[in-house]
Amino acid sequence: MHNAEHFVTAAVRSVLDPSFPEVEVLVIDDGSTDRSVAEATAIDDPRVTVIQIPPSGGPSRPRNVGIERARAPYVAFLDADDLMKPNKLSATVAALDRRLDAGFAFADFERIGADGTVIEQSVLTRYPVFRNLATVPIEHGWYLIPQAELARGLLYENFIGTCGVVVRRELLTEIGHFDDSLVCSEDRDLWFRLGHRCAALYWDHIGFSYRMNPASLSHGPAMRNAGNRTIVLLRERARWSDRAARRQLNRLIAENMAAIGYEQRLRRRRLGSMAMFAQAFATSPELRWLRGLLGSIVS
Repeated sequence: MHNAEHFVTAAVRSVLDPSFPEVEVLVIDDGSTDRSVAEATAIDDPRVTVIQIPPSGGPSRPRNVGIERARAPYVAFLDADDLMKPNKLSATVAALDRRLDAGFAFADFERIGADGTVIEQSVLTRYPVFRNLATVPIEHGWYLIPQAELARGLLYENFIGTCGVVVRRELLTEIGHFDDSLVCSEDRDLWFRLGHRCAALYWDHIGFSYRMNPASLSHGPAMRNAGNRTIVLLRERARWSDRAARRQLNRLIAENMAAIGYEQRLRRRRLGSMAMFAQAFATSPELRWLRGLLGSIVS
């Protein structure tokens, strides 16, 4: 939670689902300067604990504090402006209890506006690679995504909504938490690591509502975000020896290098822009990066 005074009460109450009473809600305040803490502490429920930390500037540190303080065998994530759907947690825990071969579970989700109006009913339906994954139907709308299929699918799309994830806490202890040094793409960094470790469960129901918020860190500076994505993709490339996988990752790395190149050009940093387009072409030789390089030379 960071400066979410208008949304945090609804977010917390969406987790306090009567169908799943044995829940611990840890509200980690990341240095809010508005009434967020007052709103959260006013929720009269012994299952809710508010923990304040100095502002970290990113989502990783507060999530990691929550993981470290959590006592339950499962950890679920929810941002303070989003909403968990009724029965989501109870259904997910029951599914994970049945399938010990799955390390975590996630669900489809919808996008809503600031006022709660639904903008997009199903986000995952527009991810073509995800729709074509070889999954194993289980029951009640649940599907098992085998580990190898999950790992390869994540090379093309980040189809996992963070607030729809429920993960075994012991697994996070084994592979590590969110990377505090990343302001964005910290979620994909974790999904990559999970994808090399375990299978996953997917629920084809709407598990949560993602609120479109212009203040979100995902809408932050283009160069910073592209730089963070590049770091995560380079790490993932180092985990693969398969040529097709490395070629796909090189495409994504080059796209983010080029994004930095375009931003450098806008800032009149010609040499920096040229260098980034040259790196993009060296990483994934495509004509569009040469065009970008030429554009930086003549601009």
